Amino acid sequence: MLKTIIKGPGSNTFYWHYAWVIVVIIAGMQIVGSSIRMAFGVFIDPLQAQFGWSQGGIGFAYAICSMVSAVVAPWAGNLGDRFGAKKSMLVGIFVYLIGMLATAFVKDLWQFWLTYGVILGIAQAIFLVPLIPAAMIWFRRHLGLAMGLIMASWGVGPALATPLVAFMIQTFGWTFAFVSIGIASTLMMLALVSVFKNRPADVGALAYGTLKNDPPFSDKLPPAILLDEFKGHMKKTAAYWNMSSIHFLGCVGHAVILIWIIPMATSKGMSAIDASLIFTLFSAVSIVTRLTTPVLCERLGVRTVMTVFYILQGAPVLLLIFSSMDGVFLIFAVSFGVGYGGETGGFPILNRKYFGHAPMGGAHGFQMLGAGIGMALGGWVGGPVFDIFDSYNAAFAISVVASFAGAVSILLLENPAKLLIPDWRKAEEEFEQNLKIAT
Repeated sequence: MLKTIIKGPGSNTFYWHYAWVIVVIIAGMQIVGSSIRMAFGVFIDPLQAQFGWSQGGIGFAYAICSMVSAVVAPWAGNLGDRFGAKKSMLVGIFVYLIGMLATAFVKDLWQFWLTYGVILGIAQAIFLVPLIPAAMIWFRRHLGLAMGLIMASWGVGPALATPLVAFMIQTFGWTFAFVSIGIASTLMMLALVSVFKNRPADVGALAYGTLKNDPPFSDKLPPAILLDEFKGHMKKTAAYWNMSSIHFLGCVGHAVILIWIIPMATSKGMSAIDASLIFTLFSAVSIVTRLTTPVLCERLGVRTVMTVFYILQGAPVLLLIFSSMDGVFLIFAVSFGVGYGGETGGFPILNRKYFGHAPMGGAHGFQMLGAGIGMALGGWVGGPVFDIFDSYNAAFAISVVASFAGAVSILLLENPAKLLIPDWRKAEEEFEQNLKIAT
């Protein structure tokens, strides 16, 4: 057992708790599991050269993957709520391995759409969507710090994986790269899941930040009847629907860049590996704001902080449209990375403020539905735009408009000063008492 670093649960600072192991596991799962989708931009030129497929056709696979993930996300979130995130992750890892091995041997475009788009899309939703709600279960207080560490992992994965994937495809070929990455990623994720626990009670602990006088939470999986009741409460709030649409707008804003910045850079004469370093740079910069945004949201006001970062995500894209100065890619990567990193960090804090400690799988899954559709649209639109206009400028303009529209939508959200639904803890306590009386 690691020793306590500071004072313990009554302190406002860090102390040892198994919750931090859960944070590390979830961060590792996201680094490993999502990197192959986030690195999609490096696939475009090699696939176009090897098979002669159009950029629009290749990009459509990313759109399918994002759309399938979006459709499956609400179901995956509910799966995590009802059966625990651990079982969900194991199922998702198995589907992921099938998808990676099948994608390694594609010969036709429709096969790429099926293996990468459909199978990997399903896998991404099943093992990634339950992760954020699973982390929230472990934290009664100081959720912002935990979410910051988890969000930072979203920047680490692409920063490390994109140049690695580009190197492996360029050096060893498509098939070897996908087989080796698929097997290695599966083994790493299985190792992480082996030490994952669904709830604090599984290790004989209380949620992080619990004080002596706090009323207890149940140590069991939530009853299905109560889950359905609270999903109904959430769906009656405007925030439930608006947060999904804000996810959609933010994801359109950055998906255009994630997928099409590398093809744009190579069209300007850069090598694939050099172009991937643009992606690596803004992903690395984003780690800082991913880490700090949830904490800033708790301290400075979640709507204000989120609005600022949505604006900072959209504004740098104007450089790609209107500037041709030397070093524009470097300036863009640094400035875009700041906004891109902060764009999503406020959502777990909003969920906690609006819905309290109610299980978040269903709500988070519905928000990922909006995010997935946004990623699909943003990831696809650059292909047909380039095929028609021989330029990415129109797609980048869509990115700017989406990010700015998201900023406006955030300002229209309800005041997060109070719960929008009944208190989950009280409802769960009453349910258990009534169950005891009935039996």
